[in-house]
Amino acid sequence: MSVSLWIILIVLILYVLPTALCLVLIKRKNYKKLPAKKRYAGFWWRILAGLIDNIILAVVSTAISFMGAPYLGFFIYWLYFVILQSSEKRSTFGMRACGIKIHDEHFNRLSFLRLTGRYFATGLSGIILLIGFFMIAFTKRKQGLHDLVARTIHTIE
Repeated sequence: MSVSLWIILIVLILYVLPTALCLVLIKRKNYKKLPAKKRYAGFWWRILAGLIDNIILAVVSTAISFMGAPYLGFFIYWLYFVILQSSEKRSTFGMRACGIKIHDEHFNRLSFLRLTGRYFATGLSGIILLIGFFMIAFTKRKQGLHDLVARTIHTIE
């Protein structure tokens, strides 16, 4: 197989398949009204949280790559986001620093599989000129494309 076919196959497996599975497997429910003490986490707060998380992960990934496992960084990024966001705290370290929590449409805790689908759908938001991320600034519930696909909400508490 040629290189271009491998690239197409990788994009389909990493971005399109998880997004399609999220859309098919996550049951549509009406969104609950936002409680009075909460507000949606806006674009700049989420950018700041992501920056903090990526600094932490860059340090860890660099240290691991010097130990001889350069491809392990991909799994570390995935597990960092999915395990911490599915935990009782519902946030990564960057999100905690900004006071952000992630919820489903009924403000419940998210499952590991749903957050895995969201993680890979995040790549889809980035592929199309970052438009999926810029949607956060303009949607009613401050959701990016990956949040709409996985039906997640970020709140500041």
